[in-house]
Amino acid sequence: PRSVPKIIHTLKTECGVPSERLEWHGHNDFHLVIANAVAAWLYGCSSANGTILGFGERTGNPPIEGLIFSFIGLKGETFGIDTTVITEIARYYEEVIGDRIPENYPFVGRNFNVTRAGIHADGILKNEEIYNIFDTAKILNRPLGVSITDKSGLAGIAHWISSNFKTKVDKRHPGVMKIFEWVSREYEEGRTTSISDREMMELVRRYLPELFEE
Repeated sequence: PRSVPKIIHTLKTECGVPSERLEWHGHNDFHLVIANAVAAWLYGCSSANGTILGFGERTGNPPIEGLIFSFIGLKGETFGIDTTVITEIARYYEEVIGDRIPENYPFVGRNFNVTRAGIHADGILKNEEIYNIFDTAKILNRPLGVSITDKSGLAGIAHWISSNFKTKVDKRHPGVMKIFEWVSREYEEGRTTSISDREMMELVRRYLPELFEE
């Protein structure tokens, strides 16, 4: 982004190339693929190349999902773009094509909007905007998630239950406290992996059976 403005400026002012004839094609050699594309836009390049999930030669090209959000941010409107399709594309890529997207990959990775920290979960219970960078449920059809570990605390467990059962469970609920005690014992005995959704569902059935009653 330090040299892109000069490149675009030179092409426009000294070479006489109009903006509508300029198209940016970048690669991610220095982890600056989106920053460079946005810089090109800001200094007069009319378009930028992108690829789904950033696939491309060597280090890849600008991920089109990243370009979309940068474009919306610059323009202040969506122009009718349905951003939830980004999640559908990622799901297709993993389920149909059979390849794996890194869990921490922005916008589409399994854990991109999942927290393990109890202090974050406690903030989420009070007001999701405290932690979540944007409304991931509305924009990407990806509700904010909590992964249960020894760092989740009562708040993390309460949020997991509330989210998965579409209800409001207080972190001081006796059942939540029982699950917290179970989770704590697991890690005291040497566990290193997070608690699976299946395990959590079984724990909720055991300690909050009322949530399974019709």
